[in-house]
Amino acid sequence: MISAERMTMTELNANSRISLRMLRYFQVLAEELHFGRAAQRLNISQPPLSVQIKELEECIGTALFERTSRKVVLSSAGTALKAEVDRLLSATEQSLNYVRQIGRHAHQQIQIGIIGSALWGALLPRLSAFKAHYPQVIWQLHELSQFTQIEALKARTIDIAIQRSLSPHVERDIHARRITRETLQVAVPQQDALSQRPRLALTALAHHPFISLSFDHSDFPAQIYARCVSAGFYPHITHQVREPQTALALVSAGVGVSLLPASCGLIHWPGVTFVPLQETIPADLYALWYGDEQPPMVQQFISMLAAAE
Repeated sequence: MISAERMTMTELNANSRISLRMLRYFQVLAEELHFGRAAQRLNISQPPLSVQIKELEECIGTALFERTSRKVVLSSAGTALKAEVDRLLSATEQSLNYVRQIGRHAHQQIQIGIIGSALWGALLPRLSAFKAHYPQVIWQLHELSQFTQIEALKARTIDIAIQRSLSPHVERDIHARRITRETLQVAVPQQDALSQRPRLALTALAHHPFISLSFDHSDFPAQIYARCVSAGFYPHITHQVREPQTALALVSAGVGVSLLPASCGLIHWPGVTFVPLQETIPADLYALWYGDEQPPMVQQFISMLAAAE
């Protein structure tokens, strides 16, 4: 009979053979439930995947999958392990990214997530001013959607997110500071009678086809939609696009109207007129960061961006 101490040492020895790669292979197979598809995702051939899964099952001492000639399904132990592996690998990735973030700051590097339209206004001159004041600091821009920015902040793959909102993003451990004030205007086709008006009430757009930014990449268009509903009408959205320049191309073709930040008018798109709204609807830019403590370099960066706010 094996003693409890001997059993513990046996388990420890088995656990020490389990690698992160082995767990990653298990995770992908548990998601795909197909050896061929899992091997393709992992960019390996099927035999090494089978060997790793078999070794993992031997280390744990139980079957993780139930295999038949037609399908692969998780066993009860495999289902439990999948939840634990998801948590473990996510925490491991976040911890490693946190260490990388500390290394970036030590080398005076800042990673910035940004929406493309943010550079059309006052932000680019402020970035240039920061570079002139702090030439030793290296900053890099990554064009990301709003939702991807939030994920990247939490994963610590970026230090700052710059995005647009009617009101700042509210989420635990996410902090925001306004860096640029801006308002919405209406982009209308030049041939449309609306283009001749000095200002437009929001309700004047009630019966026009709308070209909206995508609801899947940001909550900014949802906020605009809510303002229209508050004004008394539901916008008739005929197209959703990811980038303002795509919306402007459709407006130029006479497809509809679009509510966009005033700085988008700096593009001078042929066939498009920007008309101010009677209502003041903000389209402000905010800098977001994750966690309460930020290195002085990042704090200074945010302060310079917001200096003229």
